[in-house]
Formats: sequence, structure tokens, C-alpha cells
Amino acid sequence: MKTDKRMILAVVVLGLLIPIVTTVVWLSVANRTARYEALAQQAAQNGDWERAAVLAAKSDSEHAEELRAEIAYRRAEQALEEGDYASAEEAFSALGTYRDAQTRVRECRYRMARALEESGDDAAAQDAYFALIPYADASERYSACGYRIAERMLQNGEGHEAFRAFCALIPYADSETRATEIAVALTGETDPEKAVLLAKGVSEEDWNRLEQIAQARSTLTSGRIAAGHAHAAFLFSDGSVRAFGDNAYGQCDVDAFQTVTAIAAGYRHTIGLKADGTVVAAGDNTYGQCGVTAWTDVVSIACGPWDSFAIRADGTLLHCGFSEYDLSGWTGLQKIAACEMALIGVREDGTLLCSRPEESFAGASFCDACIVNGTAFALDEDGLIHSDGFSFDEWKDTIALSSSAAVLVGIRADRSLCCRALMPCKEAFLSALSAETDVAEVAPAGAFALILHCDGTLSAAGDVPEEIAAFIKTDPVL
Repeated sequence: MKTDKRMILAVVVLGLLIPIVTTVVWLSVANRTARYEALAQQAAQNGDWERAAVLAAKSDSEHAEELRAEIAYRRAEQALEEGDYASAEEAFSALGTYRDAQTRVRECRYRMARALEESGDDAAAQDAYFALIPYADASERYSACGYRIAERMLQNGEGHEAFRAFCALIPYADSETRATEIAVALTGETDPEKAVLLAKGVSEEDWNRLEQIAQARSTLTSGRIAAGHAHAAFLFSDGSVRAFGDNAYGQCDVDAFQTVTAIAAGYRHTIGLKADGTVVAAGDNTYGQCGVTAWTDVVSIACGPWDSFAIRADGTLLHCGFSEYDLSGWTGLQKIAACEMALIGVREDGTLLCSRPEESFAGASFCDACIVNGTAFALDEDGLIHSDGFSFDEWKDTIALSSSAAVLVGIRADRSLCCRALMPCKEAFLSALSAETDVAEVAPAGAFALILHCDGTLSAAGDVPEEIAAFIKTDPVL
């Protein structure tokens, strides 16, 4: 009986002691954690990051975790300032999204690139800068390294390598001039343009072909014929305009079009560029596509189905009509083309602008472009067509492009036509287009197309509206 009482007493005592001991232990650990945290903070305030890191590691409080991250950040900063860029980059990378750690990672890499550059290792520095673009002035420094590399190649007698290196740097500094000078020296050709092409490996035969393409392109006609959905307009040499076909919206009322130098047509409207740089319009104005009366200093015009466009002498773009475009960056333009809800332009430097960036192409050698049903087609100065999802291997020596929603048409240097159906078309229409010769300009519109020949005469292909066909049969000369 006494034994049972003792056992019961022991259990009661243990029951009381365990929570007491647990509390004492917990308080001891908490005090130790708080003490380590306080000491870590004190060391951090004194700038002793090594000691702060050791003490913070011994504290497992929630606040200490943030303290450890801040200590790691400070140690990474210290490594960066001491020039230990690799350690600093590793430390900042490990911090993930803490503060601006990832920005500091790029700063570390940038400083490493600068150190390589200052040590004279331009090749390694150039690679490092390339991986950083567009951070800070990485692009500019990448080019500067490449320029020095090209200079050393030239000094070492590596002329062809230096030529290619300078070409890759254009338009940086005077890279284009240096490349041209080297090309002239390498080939002995006094014509700079020809020398550059020969240095790039273009044969004499190819050079002659490219010259013929350029010559043919320079004599092209533009803006003398225009076709809408079911109407057409024709510009005569005296600056007057005549129009035929569907006139339900007054799109053929062009008697007031005088001293005109170019015309364009939308679905149901017609516009004309006058010699004084102003623009006139006739036809459907439902979406404001004829709101051109305030336009001045215009040098080129174009139409989408429900839109009108103009390029001013300073290369900026004017627009009115149905579609909404952000034209703030559309500058330096020489040509514009549009379809429903999409726009593409060729700049004077040969680069492209597109309202759908995913449909554009890199490079700076383009001279013409079209966009149809959201697909872009671009023509380069070598006469080749660029487009995603379409092959144009057979389209050689092309000098101009034009399009409707149904067909893409190219004029070759020999003044024949090549065409590609973009929607179901009658084979007879495509065959008639392909049979045309001596072509100066072509204006496709749905299921028909107008063709202006080099002698000023007209022809047509496809399902030509009756009134338009009747006018063409009179054999007018524009």
C-alpha cells in the first residue's frame, strides 16, 4: 500500500517537474537565440560582417533569417567593392529576390567585363558585354571592344578578317568607312560599293546582276494606277486623274484631283498627292479615312482598306481611318503598306517597322514590303523575298512588291511578273498575271489587277469590273 502511494507521488512530482524543466529549457534557448541575434546586430552595426554572419547563424528566429539575408547582402557588397567580382556575383545570386540582388548580379558581371577590358582582353570582354546587353552601356562597350579587335587584325595583316569585323560593327563609329577602305585595298576596285561586295565574296557576275536590279528598280513607276474593291483610278502625265467602276460612295468623283503626282485607293475611297505636298480624297468617309485636308509636306501616300496614310518629307507618318496605331516611333520612313488592322514600313536606312513586331524581319537591306492578312513579305536589295511560312526560291531578281488580300505580285528586273495566291484564286487570273511583260507598275485588288506598262499603256487581268475594262480597251496612255 505504501509502495502504491509512493508511485503515485512520484508520478505527480514528475508531472509537475516536466513542464517546469521544459519551460526553463525553452527560456534558456530563447534567451540564447535572442542573445545571438542581438550580438549579430551589434557586429553588423560595427561593420564586422564575418562575426555578424557567424552569430546570426546561431540564431534561428524569424527575424534572424531576414538579418542573415541582410548580412549576406552586405558581405556581397563588400566583396564587390574589394574587386572580388566572382564571389560577389555568387553571393548576390544566392539571395534570389532579396532587395535588388539580381540587379547587383548584373553589376558584378558588368564590372568583371570592365576589368577584362581594362586588362586588354577585348575578346573576353566583348563576350561578357554581349551577355549583358541591354544593361547600362554594354552595347556601346561591346562595339568598342570589337572595334579594337578589328584594328589589331588590320595591324597584323589580317585584312579579310578585319574587313568582316568592321562590317559586323556597322553603324558603330566609322566602321562602315573603315570596312570600305579595306575592301578597296583588298580588291583593287575603285568603286566603293562594288569593292565591298567583292570583298564579301560576291562574284563579278553577281555584281553585274545586282547592278541590273538596282538600275531596274530606279526606273520603276509608282502611284500612277490604283485599285479598290470594285473601282480604279488612273493618273495622267498632266496631273489629272480619272476613275471608273463602283461609285456608290463617290470614290470615282476625282474631277477635283489636279496637279496630282501619285494616287492610292482603299476599299471605297481614293486619295491623291498633289505637287504642293497636300492630299485630296474622295469616297467613303465612314471611319474618317478621307480626313486628309490638313496634311502638308507629304511626299508619299498609301491606303489600307479603311485607312489612309502619308509620309512627310521628314520621314514621319500621318494616318486617318478605322485602325488604331501607335505611330510614335514611326520615323525615317520611305515607304508604307497596309492591310486590315496591320501596317508595315520601310525606313530610309533599309530597316523595317511593323505594327505586329512578330511579323517583322531583322536587317537593314530592305527596299519594299507588304503585309497581307497579318503576314509580312519583305524585299531586300538583292531581289530576294523574306517571309515566314512561305518559300520564294523561284522569285529571283525581284524589284518591287504589291498585294491585295488575295494575291502577292512581284515585278522582276526583266519587267515580267511573278505571283502567289494568298487566298483561293482562279488559275486563269494567275496565269494572265504571269504572262505580262514590260511592266512598270501593278495594282492588284481582290480578284483582278491593273498593269501599267513601261510605254504608258494599260492592261488588266482577272475579273475586271466592266466599266474599268471598257476604259482600258480605249488604249489610253498615262
